[in-house]
Amino acid sequence: MKRIAAVVGALLVAGLALAWFTGWGPTAPGTISARQLAGVWAGGDGASVEFRADGSFCARDFPIERSPERLVTSCGDWSFSEDDGSRDQGIDLDFDKPSFALISMVRVAGRDGEGGLYVLFDIDDASDRVVLHRQS
Repeated sequence: MKRIAAVVGALLVAGLALAWFTGWGPTAPGTISARQLAGVWAGGDGASVEFRADGSFCARDFPIERSPERLVTSCGDWSFSEDDGSRDQGIDLDFDKPSFALISMVRVAGRDGEGGLYVLFDIDDASDRVVLHRQS
């Protein structure tokens, strides 16, 4: 019985080490490069953002609050957020019209953005979000 427990323990440790080295796992932070970000990302609710490699973007029906009156259709500049201690990488959107910045409103889900991009509305409720996925 001790031998089985030791083998199972060794396999578990090896699996966790492999997951850590490859960046996979339920706690792996969301990250993306500028090259991977470039392109159109859209949500099921009609929101879309086209990120360009030159640091510009255009958004259509982009939600800035959980409200139909707070959808923005505008262009502007994007940049990666400074580290704010969040697990997932942030992307700042600075809209031309209306003239205000959405600081770290867009976050990256999963390694290389495989889980999409998300806009979180309530930091106490992680399910209250809009998710955007890369379009082909």
